[in-house]
Amino acid sequence: MQALPHPYIPLQASEGSVLRARAIQEYLLALRGALTRHAEVPPVHLMVLGEADWKARVKHPYGFPFQRTSLREGLYLFLPARYPERLIWRLRETLVPAIKRAGKPSGQPSDFLDLNLGHEYAHAVAVAWKLRTRVRWIDEFMANYLYLLALHKALPELYPKARQWGLLLAHLTPSEPSLGSYERKPKTLSDQLWFQGQFTLEAARLVEEK
Repeated sequence: MQALPHPYIPLQASEGSVLRARAIQEYLLALRGALTRHAEVPPVHLMVLGEADWKARVKHPYGFPFQRTSLREGLYLFLPARYPERLIWRLRETLVPAIKRAGKPSGQPSDFLDLNLGHEYAHAVAVAWKLRTRVRWIDEFMANYLYLLALHKALPELYPKARQWGLLLAHLTPSEPSLGSYERKPKTLSDQLWFQGQFTLEAARLVEEK
């Protein structure tokens, strides 16, 4: 593990993943710059881990980025050094029905996962700003809104890609298309992605209407 101190996004990276970690750090710093126009954002720790380091530190299955955030224990984002092929294959398989309806996305599933790390960062910002409600759909929507707001301001060239991914995900067919079902936790990956698409499109509408 290599520790790379930084005042805003300190990071730790497994061997061989420092360049990737630096690129993600730069991306998140751009989002942070947009959000600090509204309020200060405390440090958010970025962990870019190989599979062995991941399993030694967290219980989540290796592959999906996630955040572990607490005002008491700190704000942390976890990202795999490389996305497992099984995860990419599963995403591609899940997206097939939506692609048939909406067309091919502007990139690969790994591009979506990297871009969507901004959503995980926004969760940490929401916790720091004491915006967490513990109503799952509201917290997910808030994270999407903060993420897209920052992306629209800081990296406008990437904003259309995030919106296009949201539109694609919204073309999936959920098993229970209601906010109540989201509170019970989406049952399948397709359900989770569909909700992500719905929240993204609604957040984008608010961002674009200012």
